[in-house]
Parts: sequence; C-alpha cells; structure tokens
Amino acid sequence: MSERDYFVEMDVRSVEAYELAEEWFDEVVFTKKLVLDNEPDWDSLKEELRELRRTYGKVAVLLVTKKPSLVREFKSRNLRALLYVQGGDMRINRMAIEAKADALISPWLGRKDYGFDHTLAGMASRRGVAIGFSLSPLLRANPYERALILRFMAKVWELVRKYRVPRFITSSAESKWEVRGPRDLMSLGINIGMEVPEARASLNFHPRSILSRL
Repeated sequence: MSERDYFVEMDVRSVEAYELAEEWFDEVVFTKKLVLDNEPDWDSLKEELRELRRTYGKVAVLLVTKKPSLVREFKSRNLRALLYVQGGDMRINRMAIEAKADALISPWLGRKDYGFDHTLAGMASRRGVAIGFSLSPLLRANPYERALILRFMAKVWELVRKYRVPRFITSSAESKWEVRGPRDLMSLGINIGMEVPEARASLNFHPRSILSRL
C-alpha cells in the first residue's frame, strides 16, 4: 500500500463505530467522550484510559465543557491520550488553542457564526492545535442547518488553509450508522473547498503527524 492510500480515522466514540471504521481505515483512534462541569476523578479516569489503550491502542479524550479552566487542567495532566475539545463556546474555542489541546473539534457547533477568526487561526498554527472537521453533525441536521454548517466549515477551512493550521476530517461517529469511509470524508473536504490533495492530507499526513505525539 502506498503512503497516499493510507487513511486515518481520528475520532470514533463507540465500540461498534470503532469496529466498523477498522474495516475501512488503516488506523483508528477511539475517543472517550466526557461531558463535565467539574474535574473528574483523575485516578479513575487514568485507569479507564489505560484499559482503553490496551484494547484500542490509540486513544483520545473529547472534553465537552463550558468551563475554560477545565481545558487547561486536562492539558496539564499526563493522560497519555490525545486531548480533543468540543468547540462551540467562544471561550472554550480560545482556551483549547491557548492551552495547546491536540485538536479543537467543530468550533462552529451550535453557533450563529463560525466561531473561528484570523487571531485564533494564527494562534492555532503557531501552537500546533488541529481543527477537526466532523461529519456527524451534518447527518443529524435538518436541510437548513446542514447548509449553515457547511458554510461555516468552508469559512473555517479558508482560515485553516491561509494560516496552515493542522487539521483532520473525521466522522466523529457515536454509532456505527454515522461511520463513513475515506471516500465520503474526502468528499466532505472537497465540498467545503479543499483540493483533492488537501482532502487526502486531512486523512493522512496531518492525522499521522498528530498521532506521533502519543
């Protein structure tokens, strides 16, 4: 298999989604989703992540929170997992980048704008924080919402391209019904303005660079 045909799925969030993605991708990251208002039991979390690493190898934590301080606290812990932060709240978007999370997922989620600007793009580029372009919110949206999300994704992609921000395209699947193969994810990239080599790099070069941190 050539390097250009090597594909990585960076964010699947259930066992059934992982098992299906494994059939289509060369590497798959299992994501543990945490919705938190306060700090977790760190010892219990570390033990759970240890078990997930034994099972899946490469593991990420997706932090969903309204508390910027939690993002910084998670980053300071040696969890031996990638740290993803769910975007949407502008304070969280900024803190994810300031704290050097591994990725900010869908900074536009639930917003009336795209939640990302030139300042954040420049900072993300300097700090090596990737932007995750997720397919699953599109699958759950009505036609109006879908058109809005695609427009926001295209605007963020313009900034990601301009400032050379790391990025990846992912299903962010929470069930097997939301898993999509490399061709569909590349099509999403092309739909928001990527050239074919840029879409391919979002499933190959950039994900593999991020995984090298583990």
